[in-house]
Amino acid sequence: MPKRVDHDEKRRDLAEALFRIASAKGLQAVTLRAVAAEAGVSMFQIQYYFPTKEEMLRHAWRRITELGAERAGKGIAEAAETGDERAVIRACVLGVLPTDERTRMLCAVQIAYFAVDVTRGSQAPDQQAMYPHLVRLIADQLGHARERGRISPGLDLQLEADALAIMTAGLLSAMLVDAYDATRAAEIVDYRLDRLFTG
Repeated sequence: MPKRVDHDEKRRDLAEALFRIASAKGLQAVTLRAVAAEAGVSMFQIQYYFPTKEEMLRHAWRRITELGAERAGKGIAEAAETGDERAVIRACVLGVLPTDERTRMLCAVQIAYFAVDVTRGSQAPDQQAMYPHLVRLIADQLGHARERGRISPGLDLQLEADALAIMTAGLLSAMLVDAYDATRAAEIVDYRLDRLFTG
């Protein structure tokens, strides 16, 4: 009997090869041939899964967002069980920051994709699921907190959510260049949240 191939696993393996290249050299170094070599497969095999570079880039971006959601999801779920909106927002923010070699690599790939977005516009892989999703989560939690009197009723929740997401993006970039470590990043997040939550 021929060995049964898990096509989803193979696509994940190829995405990991792409991540290694992109985190070290940027997306400009990503080609079908380079990913094939990194993954130790033939061009025929990689083209079976991804006929074009654009299809491969789009798949890898979807995989990045899946991994990010998985990484943050556990902490968010645990915080949600407490019913504490501040804890949920904290988990949302800290859950996307790089804290070890694996998450540093994934965050570096995200930055590489953002650079492509800036220079290539609509041709770049769709990134709409990333920060807008974070903003919605934060805004929802701020809305619940306002209903319970835990934040000032005069706050613009959308602007506050946008500001927290932008702060998160800045912290992510700063941590990648070692301007801040995870401890300092958490202190910054807590400082900001302490000024939002009043009770």
